[in-house]
Amino acid sequence: MSSPPPFPIKLNPRNGWLGWWPGWFGLVQPEKVRNRVFIKEEAAKLPAGALVLDAGAGQRKFAEIFHRQRYESCDMPGGFYKQKHDFECFLDAIPKPDDTYDAVVNTQVLEHVSDPLAVLKELHRVLKPGGVLLMSLPLNAPLHGQPWHYFHFTHYGVFELARKTGFEMIRCEKKGGAFWALGKRLRDIFAQWLKQYDPTRARKRGQSIAFCLLMNLLLLVPWLVLYPLSAYIIRPLCYWLDRTDIEKSFTNGYTVVLRKP
Repeated sequence: MSSPPPFPIKLNPRNGWLGWWPGWFGLVQPEKVRNRVFIKEEAAKLPAGALVLDAGAGQRKFAEIFHRQRYESCDMPGGFYKQKHDFECFLDAIPKPDDTYDAVVNTQVLEHVSDPLAVLKELHRVLKPGGVLLMSLPLNAPLHGQPWHYFHFTHYGVFELARKTGFEMIRCEKKGGAFWALGKRLRDIFAQWLKQYDPTRARKRGQSIAFCLLMNLLLLVPWLVLYPLSAYIIRPLCYWLDRTDIEKSFTNGYTVVLRKP
């Protein structure tokens, strides 16, 4: 096995930190807020009138952020959400000419494509020279969007994909460390506790309706105590405690800026 090329930049030492008071939503959902702040920061650097594609836009949550630019969105045919997009396509076959866009947004999407290399090649193709690709990617996350959940990424892996597709890595930042991950996972455990015994989905899952009703009865009181505790007390504490985690080896993921030379 040959040695990989050295990682080209220093990671942003902010590591997703949103300040001592990021707002209540920032305390309970720091990763989501960090993703949005990242897009706002990068949108402010783009010139007015720049053409932007939100590739895999889902609910088009970033549309208003690009009010100074010309915003387009696309998603897979028959996607998960009801929002209308400018066009539908798979991201390895975007129906646009070469060198079309000044910027492409791709947030929490690359883990859901079976061939990330092919997708990055296609995003590279539709970007103008000097255009930027704004990405957020997970490293630690539960299974979601099944069965379309294929990969998680390290910053080394993202750099390799970028290098193989002709991108330059400009910026890369971790989204929190062990405490952010702990706060998120602990809340998620209790959020899913009763859902896995949902009587309305029992037959679809091959479960007994009577068994699901019994489990809901047994777990309801502990859930009423443990879910609010994990979501609204422990998780905000984890946001602040994360400042003591220097290495951030258990990061939730990354925000990344790649540029087409």
